[in-house]
Amino acid sequence: MVNITELFGYIASFFVAISLLMNGLLALRILNLIGAIAFVTYGVLLGSVPVLIANAFIVIVDVYYLVRMLRPDLNGVRYVAVGADKRAQLDDFVAHHLEDIIRFFPDFSTDRVTRCFETGGRAYVAFKDLTAVGFALVQPVPAPESEDDPALREVYRSVHSDLFPAESMMIPVDYITRRYRGLGLVHQLYRAIEDDENGQTKFLLTPVRRTAKKHQRFLRQVGYQASVETGAYLVYGKSLGG
Repeated sequence: MVNITELFGYIASFFVAISLLMNGLLALRILNLIGAIAFVTYGVLLGSVPVLIANAFIVIVDVYYLVRMLRPDLNGVRYVAVGADKRAQLDDFVAHHLEDIIRFFPDFSTDRVTRCFETGGRAYVAFKDLTAVGFALVQPVPAPESEDDPALREVYRSVHSDLFPAESMMIPVDYITRRYRGLGLVHQLYRAIEDDENGQTKFLLTPVRRTAKKHQRFLRQVGYQASVETGAYLVYGKSLGG
């Protein structure tokens, strides 16, 4: 039978191991902190000073970086709108991270960037110390007949018939590199869009595949609600500024 000391050892090992599987740095730090605290308790119950000291140090390090990550300035990351005439840096960023982008947005291709600009949209690039760490495409709701993909054509048709296309902007892609995920940076994006739209846009819409459960959960966490259902997609919407 496992005694209380061994139980804390197992709990600590579990959380430290799981933390190493996390894609987001925030989740990694939180789970690692829980594991380190459990290891401190394990070291106390075991009477092992080396285990106690090593993991107490890890607790301090994790807390330090969590405080930095959760500061109101969000590590100085800011979104900057770029048009078709200034997309060179965006193209380099997309090419470098294309494989990871497609993991989260399987329908993405570089043609999506071009189509965004052709429909009067723009890209928002997230910069950290002049280095791009993410981007989002923001565009008016396309006309259904302009879309080659039948599934997306159905999405746009449903939006035009059931929602408020003239007062909405679509966000088909909102990607952040692994290091900066889970920090709430998306709220900076919403503020940037709101400032640029100057009251002309009231709603943000994001199409997401029915199978993309993690993406749907993320959208609900930042204030979206499922508004339209089509064959392959759900369209999530939120009030801009809400």
